[in-house]
Amino acid sequence: MSAYEILDIRDAALPTGKHHTEYDTVSSSASEGRRLPTPPASSTENTMDAFGGDDLADSIIDSLNKPEGQKSIPTFVLYDKKGLQLFDAITYLDEYYLTGAEIDIMKRKADEVVSRLKDGSVIIELGAGALRKTSLVLDAAERQKRKVTYYALDLDQHELERSLTTLGPYTHVKLKGLLGTYDQGIPWLNRNFVSKDNPTHKLIMWLGSTIGNQNRRDSARFLRRLQQTCMQPGDLMLFGYDLRKDSKPIQAAYDDAAGVTREFIMNGLDHVNMIVKQPLLDRSKFTYDSRYQTEMGRHVAHYRALEPTVLSYKKASGSVLQIPVEQGELIHVEYSYKYSYAEMSHMLTVAGLDRIGDWTDSLQRYRVTLVECRPFLFEQQPAAVAKTLCPDPVKEDALDCVECSRDMLPEDDDDALQQRSQYWPGHCLPTIHEWQQLWRAWDLITTTVLNHDTMLFERPIALRHPFIFYLGHIPGFLDVQLSRHQVDAEISDAALTEPREFSDIFERGIDPDMDDPTQCHPHSEVPEEDAGWPAVKDILAYQQKVRNRLERLLFHWDAEGYRIGDASWIQTRKRAARVVWMCFEHEAMHIETLLYMLVQSPNVQPPQHVSTAFASDTSALAQAPWIDVPGARVIIGHDDDESADANDATPVHEFGWDNEHPQRAVDVSSFKVQSRPVTNGEYLAFLKDTHSTAWPASWIEHNQKLQVKTVFGPRPMEECLQWPAQVCYNEANAYASHYGWRIPTEHELVRFRDHAETLDAPKKSANVGFVSWHPTQVDNDYIHTVGDVWEWTSSIWDRYPGYQQSQTYPGYSADFFDGKHHTVLGGSWATHPRMAERRSFRNWYQAGYPYVFSGFRCCQRS
Repeated sequence: MSAYEILDIRDAALPTGKHHTEYDTVSSSASEGRRLPTPPASSTENTMDAFGGDDLADSIIDSLNKPEGQKSIPTFVLYDKKGLQLFDAITYLDEYYLTGAEIDIMKRKADEVVSRLKDGSVIIELGAGALRKTSLVLDAAERQKRKVTYYALDLDQHELERSLTTLGPYTHVKLKGLLGTYDQGIPWLNRNFVSKDNPTHKLIMWLGSTIGNQNRRDSARFLRRLQQTCMQPGDLMLFGYDLRKDSKPIQAAYDDAAGVTREFIMNGLDHVNMIVKQPLLDRSKFTYDSRYQTEMGRHVAHYRALEPTVLSYKKASGSVLQIPVEQGELIHVEYSYKYSYAEMSHMLTVAGLDRIGDWTDSLQRYRVTLVECRPFLFEQQPAAVAKTLCPDPVKEDALDCVECSRDMLPEDDDDALQQRSQYWPGHCLPTIHEWQQLWRAWDLITTTVLNHDTMLFERPIALRHPFIFYLGHIPGFLDVQLSRHQVDAEISDAALTEPREFSDIFERGIDPDMDDPTQCHPHSEVPEEDAGWPAVKDILAYQQKVRNRLERLLFHWDAEGYRIGDASWIQTRKRAARVVWMCFEHEAMHIETLLYMLVQSPNVQPPQHVSTAFASDTSALAQAPWIDVPGARVIIGHDDDESADANDATPVHEFGWDNEHPQRAVDVSSFKVQSRPVTNGEYLAFLKDTHSTAWPASWIEHNQKLQVKTVFGPRPMEECLQWPAQVCYNEANAYASHYGWRIPTEHELVRFRDHAETLDAPKKSANVGFVSWHPTQVDNDYIHTVGDVWEWTSSIWDRYPGYQQSQTYPGYSADFFDGKHHTVLGGSWATHPRMAERRSFRNWYQAGYPYVFSGFRCCQRS
């Protein structure tokens, strides 16, 4: 048997909560297959009714005292003691698939979740309920001998004790109950387990599809509140959510044949009467209105008036409030939102959380997701995120209910949810928040993946400078550009930051000709000996001063926008804004450059507070499906004439590099292309077919075992067979030629990506911007359009009709029009979303350069 204790956290004056008497649990196996046992009598000393208080009654009356179509009752009224028992009964119904689906997943994946915990971790469950799924996680912790403490948060002491009684027996798992609401539990968790100096590793569990009980915007707010208040880098959260699907199983789940759900909803009316201490609502005059809105992806529950009635409420003053209710009028009580994978990705972007595990039940109805609080997060797909948070008005089955329409109406904090401002032109200029996240990424990589004690002067790629150069190059380039273009002259003298000589050493790096390394574009002269480099502490101090310089400018611009009330301040600062944008993308590119160099080092260190998501499927894929792409005219590039920066009257548009302008149309003939990139497994089979041991630079052989290089160190090839192969163009071309295929042109690859968007087929979620810190497995059932790796094209990097050399960075593209570079498109796992998601963005590498995170797919004639 295991002991547990209850902490009453409802009194905020108590720092850790009031302890209740300890109780013993019964074996979970002993309770299997039957209803939960009756717990010991609850301690009531110094406790209060979770639903008591005049404020609660007043809030209910306020929500009812509204015009027709605006009435609602708070969802929590459904969960009194009887309501909790009814809901527990619902979870055993055949129609209510959600609980069974979640249990199905947790039976298979609980051990994987627990394997990511550390000794001393705490597991906190929000709205614990019956703990049937929780027991699977705790049993896994016991099997793995993981010393953890489990806290179950619930607002009903009797039900909390009733559930805890079923757990155990445990030797390694401690059990505690938290008596309180979410609003009481979250500050308690922050006070007790969030510490900068001595953080406690946490797993927060929010199971039961509870995330669906609010609209998407409110759920995003809640997730973000948890992330900002209760989580630190490396902490985990596990939650379940129901998937969008056909209406039939959903309607049955929320209106079962036995009427248990109907009674659960109607009991809420009785509970309201108990809270207000008056017979306010006569349940015989209302019925349960249950419907699923497919377009919105939500089930909505209302009380529908069967006849005209008047709700009479006697106030404390003695006066009587009369609230008329019309026949057929709806009173909102509950949502249950369903999500697509993409919609949940948008929610996590807002919350600042990254997926590291995601599983469906055996019937593909439901998902459980494991997410991690990362040291930084790059925003992705801002327009799509905004549409998820504030969807278009529904066209089908529209309801006369203001509450049901609330998530379709803009709210004051919509911009803040996405870390954006109406005073900032985020469509073209990175925000202050984006810069801060970029710096966090750079600092994490340069302080944890790069070991300053042993790696600063390493050159794992002979064609590149040692690592120490890049520590100074990023601030040096930024400082030079700010001064050269007088970007911050409106608030300073725009002089170079001291020590000024750093600009001579660090302004520009090298990318020499692989065939003749003596041939190289103009670049900075750097020290030849290790001792000649500046001290690291001086470089880092310089970096901070340059960052401060930029921040002063960005805050000045932000204040200017606030002063005038919009983002029109950029009209007279277009060239300055372009330079700041250019420096942002330059730094983002060098994050990727630094990483592909680090991966080549035998001394690479894993990034701190970042989990892996290595594949568990070790089988090789069958040949990729071929997609027929009809011929069509393709739009390449965008219009971004740098010379228009000086014209204050021209509108501000999306910035881009000189090789993206102007927009142009190209005719592409029909062709066939593979639905996904070629994998490590396929490339290995090709090498075996050709009796070659010329492994790509992304592989390494150790003890006669092939491994794939990652920032976490080499990983067994068996784990990486389904990852896209990372190779140079020459290697990719040899593969394609061997099978009678070819590498697509740049225009063909753009055409394929456009065509794929029109196909009614599942698409692989884009692994860009550190969604995962390595390539992830591809699948023949999903079309892969972008992410994991860049994609080689057969197109030579060169001028084209209409090309105009950049005025702000003249050598950016033009220095590499040598016939030896090939265009690559898309983006890798380490590519910033601002580039990977910009359709016009193009990149290039030498055909024989083997180190970049670039792969390929094959094509052939139709």
